[in-house]
Amino acid sequence: MKPGKALNPNVHGARGLFAFAVFVFHVVNSGLPTFPGLAGSWFETYLLESLKFGVELFFGISGYVIVGALARAPTLRAFAWDRVTRIYPVLWASLLVITLLALVTGRWRPSLGDWLLNFAAPPPFIHVPQINPAAWSLGYEMTFYALCAAAWWLKGKGVRWWLPIAIAVGALLVVFFPRAILMGAGVAIAAHHLDGPRWRWVGALPLTSLILFLIVWRAIEAQWGTPMLYVSPALLPFGQWLTMVPAILLGGLFGTMALKGIVDGRGPFVAMLRTRPMLWLGTVSYSFYLWHPVVMAGAKQAMVKFGLVAQAGPASQLLFALIAIGPTLVVSHYSQVYLEARLTRWLRRRVEKDAAHAPVTADADFSETVALDRAG
Repeated sequence: MKPGKALNPNVHGARGLFAFAVFVFHVVNSGLPTFPGLAGSWFETYLLESLKFGVELFFGISGYVIVGALARAPTLRAFAWDRVTRIYPVLWASLLVITLLALVTGRWRPSLGDWLLNFAAPPPFIHVPQINPAAWSLGYEMTFYALCAAAWWLKGKGVRWWLPIAIAVGALLVVFFPRAILMGAGVAIAAHHLDGPRWRWVGALPLTSLILFLIVWRAIEAQWGTPMLYVSPALLPFGQWLTMVPAILLGGLFGTMALKGIVDGRGPFVAMLRTRPMLWLGTVSYSFYLWHPVVMAGAKQAMVKFGLVAQAGPASQLLFALIAIGPTLVVSHYSQVYLEARLTRWLRRRVEKDAAHAPVTADADFSETVALDRAG
């Protein structure tokens, strides 16, 4: 496995798009009034409501970048520390801020055990009330990284069947947690299993494929009345779950096609992802994803307190988005600079004294990311 380029600008810009999609979803689901023609419409139900599945597309990117991370990391310890320092600093900071706000305002907070588990980002089969509502996805991420690390360890020990074992375990996890289905697709794309003339159709229409993925995933929820988070043979009657499998696989196919088109840079939609604003948003996307629920909660309370909801009426959701987006971007920028870049770099150097053996982030070196943003 050869490490490819540290940073694919198409994928980097897609991070920003997917993070912003989740932001829009939370605006739509804020409970604030919206325009009568929009509320309950097909557009809201199948497109705006489907934007929460930007998280699944993030999972696909994780699968894509992890191949390069494994190829570049000199040791299993370096890979593990790379992932820990990537995920935990921003997560822990957001949890501490939310906890402090909960203590000051006297709002609900979980038990001490649940509170501590939130800091570990436990796997999805350990059910924990989320302090940060966006952090549920990190349990999927950490489980995926653990599976990758285990596969690497087995390979290093000379276990002949390490790859089939990893695929079997990964497939089993996807059966019970289908929202992770695009992680395997990302790995397949990064490992060049979908390259060559006969696979060219896969990435031909990335925007169309992206929209179809969102619609199919949302249609599964609408048709069976079950949120995708609970689509699992462990939670549903087996017969009902079995009838959902073809739609799940179809959605996975469309998601794979969208990711492949993005990676390959196909079409004007992907060219938009390479623009300077999208590259910058991609740089702050992880911080944006974890901090936007915190900022939005404050913005919503301010709107209610100062009577802006009553004044705005059906434009309340639009006003909410405009009020929340600026502070979210500012917080995300400083979080990326001080937590993702400076603190993470310091933590990695503290453990890996030898620069030649320092972990290489799967996302790209921070200086390269900033330089690409500036080049736009």
